[in-house]
Amino acid sequence: MENAMTKDAIRSIQTGLAALGHDPGKADGLFGPKTRTAAERWLAADGKAAATQKPVSSTGAMIYQGAARYPVDEIIVHCSATAPAWLAGRPLADKLAEIRRWHTSPSNNWNDIGYHWIIDRDGQFLPGRAENVIGAHTGQQNKNRGTIGICLLGGLGSTERDPFSKNFTAGQDSSLRYLIGVVAELRFLRDSHCESSGLRGEYEQA
Repeated sequence: MENAMTKDAIRSIQTGLAALGHDPGKADGLFGPKTRTAAERWLAADGKAAATQKPVSSTGAMIYQGAARYPVDEIIVHCSATAPAWLAGRPLADKLAEIRRWHTSPSNNWNDIGYHWIIDRDGQFLPGRAENVIGAHTGQQNKNRGTIGICLLGGLGSTERDPFSKNFTAGQDSSLRYLIGVVAELRFLRDSHCESSGLRGEYEQA
């Protein structure tokens, strides 16, 4: 089955496994023995992060996006504006696929899901668009360049002034902080703390 996947798809899987602490080795787009072992460990852990919660770098260096090599120096957090029970009981992969369908539909006509990461209500997360590809997660094209878009599922009816816990779960809070820490530390971002830095949160429909 993995032979049918593109290298970009496998790199996304490797990036996700690495962020969860299941070391797949170098993110080279090849589904080799180390990636297979990491995937098996992830499945055995029911899709959860490794017990050590130790970040593992897939590139070990600053990440650049697009042919112009825009350096990633900002993380933008969004919500999907979906109901808390949206697709309840379905795996996160199905929810990610549905958002990808929305984003690639004729009304948007994007070539992939706009976000780089999706975080489910239980705290599980999966990669969307590859981190080295310019996202489509803000209304301003120049803000998509050099930024990582993270989307929290839920948030329907929320406002920017609501406390996080009103619309999102403790699991999402933990995973969001973890992902921001991993991306900020391993990509050498200028902004590494949600509240004290220039990181921006945006309220947008998925």
